[in-house]
Amino acid sequence: MMTAAAYAADHPVLSRFGALDFKPGKPERYVLDNGLTVYILRDNTLPIVHISAFIRAGNAHDLPGKAGIAQMTSYLVKDGGSARYKADEIDRELEYLGASISGDAFSEETRLEMTALKKDLGKILDIYSDVVMNPVFEEEKVKTAREAELEVIRRRNDKPDESAVREAKRMFYGPAHPYGVRTELDTVGSITRADLLAFHGAFYRPNNAILAVSGDFQSDEAMLKMLREKFGGWKKAEVGAPAIPPAPELAGRRVYLIDKKVTQAFLVVMQKGTDYLTPDNYPLAVMTDIVGGGFQSRLFREVRTNRGLAYSVYSANARRKSGGFLFSSCGTKPETYSQALSEILKQLELAGAAPPATDEISRSKGSIVNPFVFKFSTPHKLVSERALEEFYGFKPGHLDGFVADVSAVSAGSAMKAGKKYFDPSRAVIFVIGDKSKFDRPLSDFGPVTELKED
Repeated sequence: MMTAAAYAADHPVLSRFGALDFKPGKPERYVLDNGLTVYILRDNTLPIVHISAFIRAGNAHDLPGKAGIAQMTSYLVKDGGSARYKADEIDRELEYLGASISGDAFSEETRLEMTALKKDLGKILDIYSDVVMNPVFEEEKVKTAREAELEVIRRRNDKPDESAVREAKRMFYGPAHPYGVRTELDTVGSITRADLLAFHGAFYRPNNAILAVSGDFQSDEAMLKMLREKFGGWKKAEVGAPAIPPAPELAGRRVYLIDKKVTQAFLVVMQKGTDYLTPDNYPLAVMTDIVGGGFQSRLFREVRTNRGLAYSVYSANARRKSGGFLFSSCGTKPETYSQALSEILKQLELAGAAPPATDEISRSKGSIVNPFVFKFSTPHKLVSERALEEFYGFKPGHLDGFVADVSAVSAGSAMKAGKKYFDPSRAVIFVIGDKSKFDRPLSDFGPVTELKED
C-alpha cells in the first residue's frame, strides 16, 4: 500500500529544469438565482459533456445513529429513481445512450457525476437534474442498497492493513466524533426511506453545492440557459449542519492491539494533522514526503531497503476541515514488528531534530510538484479542481500559487514543521497481529488497550 507520491518520478523537476512556472487555467464562474455556483469550461475536443456536483454532505455529516446515510444517499439518488423517472427506466436510458450518472460520498463531500454525448445532453441532463433534486428512493432499491452496505460491513476486516488505519483513526478521534464514526450493522440496518428523504432535504440544496461543467456545447450562455431550465426550480434553504469538533490534542501515547492470527503485523502510528488552510501545509507536505512519501524516503530506506523489515511503509497527512490526521503505516513480520515500529518512531523524532539535506528537499519538492501538474490533465479535471478550491474554502488563486509555495519551503521551515507535528510521544499506535509471535511485548511501547475485532 503506497501513497500517490510514492509513484512520482524520482528525478525532481525543480532540480533538473529550475523552477517550474505552472498555473492551471481558469474556467468561468457563475451563480444562479437560487444560489447554485457553477464553474464552466468549454472544450470541443470530443462531443462529450461532463458535469460534477459537489455537495457539502459527506460521511462526517451522517445523522446521529444513522452512520452510512450519506453514502447510501449518494448511490440512491440515481439508483432509487426520481420524481419523473423510475429507477429501472433510468438504467435502461443510460445504457441505451451510452451515458452515465453515479454518486459517491467522501469524508466531507458527496460527488454526483454525469457524462453524456453532446447529442443526448438534453435528455441526460433532464434525468440528472431530476435525480439530484427529486429522488424518491424506491423501497426495493433502498432494501438492495442497504443489504449491499451491510455486506461491506461484514467484510470490512478482510484487509488488515486497511482495518488498522480505519481503527487507528477511530481511536484517535474517538468513536463518537464525526471523523471517527464507522458504519455498523445496526446504524445501516435502521436507515429507512424516510431517513434518506430527510437527509436529502437537509443537505441537497443549491446553496450547499457547486457544479463543475466541461465539454462540447455552443457557449457558456447556452449552457447556463440549460442549467437554469433544469435546476432553476431547486429551492435553496438554510443548511444547519452541526459544526465538526476539532481534532483532539493527545496528552500522551495511546497503544492499541487487535490480536489476530494473520501472517503479518500491521502497524499504524497516528498523530494530529492539519486542516486545509493552515500555512504549515506546505513545509509539512515536504517533510512528510521526506519521512515516508516515496521510494527514496527515510522510512522506505531504513525500514525496507536497509533492514528488509517491510515491503510497504509510508507516511501521509490526511487533511480535514476541522483538523486531519498524520500517520505512518507498514506491514511487517510479527517476529520483527518491534524493530519496524522502533524505526518508525525514531524517524518521526528525527523529522524535527535537524534540517533535511539539500537533496532530500529537492527530491521532495519535485515529488509534490510533478503529480500536481497532472491534476489538470483534462478539461474536467481542471474545472473540478477550481470548483473544489472554492468548495473547501481556499483563497482565490490558491492553485495558482501552489508551485511557488512548495518551491519556497526551506530546510529550516520543513524541520520546524517536523518538530511541530511529528511527536511520537503524543500518538496513537495501533497494531493488528498475532501477539504470540511478537519479538517483544507491545507494552514496551506504552500501556496497551486490547480490542476485539468487530
